[in-house]
Amino acid sequence: MKIQIVIKKTPAFLMSSCVILALLVFSSSPTSAFETNGLMPQIEILTPGTTRTIEITQNYNFPQDSAQVFLLVIGYGGVSITLRKTDTEGDTLILGGLGISSAGIVPIFKFGITKVTLAEAVEIGSERLPYGLLWVKCWVDSSVNDPPYYYTLAFSF
Repeated sequence: MKIQIVIKKTPAFLMSSCVILALLVFSSSPTSAFETNGLMPQIEILTPGTTRTIEITQNYNFPQDSAQVFLLVIGYGGVSITLRKTDTEGDTLILGGLGISSAGIVPIFKFGITKVTLAEAVEIGSERLPYGLLWVKCWVDSSVNDPPYYYTLAFSF
């Protein structure tokens, strides 16, 4: 009996999660005509015991350029997010996003002035529903230095 209830709730949960993520992606920021990669996020799959490190080059100032990453998380537990930029001082580093799973909807927002490492942890899934989605958007904003900006985004599960 419980299995039938879980099966009926799972499609509704997936549908609502997909709708929320679609709204976030397509309303995230205005895009200039010269930007080719701004609307398409990088998509990664994360399983327990894996680490993904992404080297990001931001060629224009925000909102014309920023990094977006979607993670499909298969498993349950804590996902650690680390954003690091240590090459110059005086730049503002911003990390935002959303984690959606059976553990709930968790907003992510951190910012700091370089040289800094921003760290966040998000609980994903449960034993009964071991999966989730993680959307992360990050960028550098500086009044001192001109682009390009180089920084690193890492995920550990």
